Parts: sequence; structure tokens; C-alpha cells
Amino acid sequence: MINYLALILIAFGGGVTVGTATSAFISILQIVPRLTQITNTREKINLYQFTIVISFILSILVYFGDFSLHLPQILTVPIGLICGIFVGLFSSALAEVLNVIPVLSKKLKVKDSLKFIIWSLMGGKVAGALIYWLLLN
Repeated sequence: MINYLALILIAFGGGVTVGTATSAFISILQIVPRLTQITNTREKINLYQFTIVISFILSILVYFGDFSLHLPQILTVPIGLICGIFVGLFSSALAEVLNVIPVLSKKLKVKDSLKFIIWSLMGGKVAGALIYWLLLN
């Protein structure tokens, strides 16, 4: 019985940690205010916030749910490719927003070869994903 209580406490603590980090991440990057500024739709800010909350809830249900879409096998490759492109572009945009690449190039004094660094980062991500999905999975 005490083992179950410990597991529940650990799982709850992990969930609170991840939820708080995600909320802080969205707040620090000011995603909603920036979106309203770019689209000039300040009056729809509540709709944006509601959409983000519903998206998180649906993501949790999809992640923990035990269901299958039963799609044809030919569709899984394009869907996986699109998801991979999204994650790659999102992580690259996040790195750019947080000024990782400019700070790195300034610290290492490699402004002339910045394009090679970016290509190396992309190649490393692709190689790591291929190794993981083709060899380890």
C-alpha cells in the first residue's frame, strides 16, 4: 500500500513539475501576447488561452489513451515525416528565439562559419533520429 502511495506522489509531483515548466515556458516566450500582436486580434485573447488549455488536455488524452486510428500503412510515413518536420522546425525556432546560435557564435568567434554550424546541428538531429528509429526502436 505504501508503494502505491509513493508512486502516486511521485507521479503527481512529476506532473506538477512538467505542467509548471510548460506554463512558465509559454509565459516566458509570451506566445499568446505575441500572437495577438501579430494577428491584430486583441479581443480574442481568451479564445487563444482556451484553445491552448483544450490542446493540452487533448494531448494528454491522446498520449495516455489506448486507441488506434487504423490508418493504412502508406499514410504513416507522410504523417511521421510531417510530425518530424514540425518538431524540428519548432526546436530550431525555439533555439533561435532564445538566441542560442548567435550567443554561441559570438562566444566561439565563428561568425564566418555559422552556416556550417547550423548544417551540422541539422545533420546531427537527422542522424540521431535515424539511429533511434531505425536501429534502437
